[in-house]
Amino acid sequence: MTTLSGNAGQQSTHRLVCVGTSAVEGTDLPDADDACRVLDRQPNLLEYEPAETSEDCEGVGQPNIADVFGEINGTSVRTSFRRDNECNVKTWKKLEPLLGTVQEK
Repeated sequence: MTTLSGNAGQQSTHRLVCVGTSAVEGTDLPDADDACRVLDRQPNLLEYEPAETSEDCEGVGQPNIADVFGEINGTSVRTSFRRDNECNVKTWKKLEPLLGTVQEK
């Protein structure tokens, strides 16, 4: 997983390896056990499709992007998460142990 912030002014890349709800060797994600628990309970969160900014999803102007790729339960995953509107921020917050905490401006 790679997280980019504001025109890639800050970038971090982490690896997460889970067995059930626990992180195992090879993991360097700060909240790894929490991320494993979230993914174990709600793996469908990785089927995320970003919401377009609209009346239902007002823009918030946060340029953060997280690109998540790998495999979960034998299924390949590659998706990007954004924080550009309220709907996408809500999804990010559900996955915060995986995507990282972002300081609100």
